[in-house]
Amino acid sequence: MWHTLAQAIELTGRSRRSLYRDMDAGRVSYRIRADGRRELETSELIRVYGPLRAMARVGTQRMAQVGTPVGTPPVEPLAAILEELQGIREENRLLREEVRELRAAMLQLEHKPGIPPVAEAKKAGSFADLLRGLDGN
Repeated sequence: MWHTLAQAIELTGRSRRSLYRDMDAGRVSYRIRADGRRELETSELIRVYGPLRAMARVGTQRMAQVGTPVGTPPVEPLAAILEELQGIREENRLLREEVRELRAAMLQLEHKPGIPPVAEAKKAGSFADLLRGLDGN
């Protein structure tokens, strides 16, 4: 969207002098209308000056998208959204309950140890003790 210099001043919060200085220095691009006035594009203002201020619009609102028919009703009325939210909450409650039941069932499963524990071997004091252990004495 193209803006007049006055609109650009309102959107950016910059002075007229600052905008002219930036245009003359080549920091911001612009076009010249048939009547000789300069216009600046929204994307160019955002690129150079960052987020823009909100601008009050007088008159009818323009549509954001060209293909959107005039008088399009809201997407969904508030009551339908609240009803859907309640359904989602109920589903969430049921899923949490199912998770609790599954955890309880897992805890009740029989414990099956893998490898039986090995008995501790006697510690040998010397090489002779090791040999006696091999003989079975």
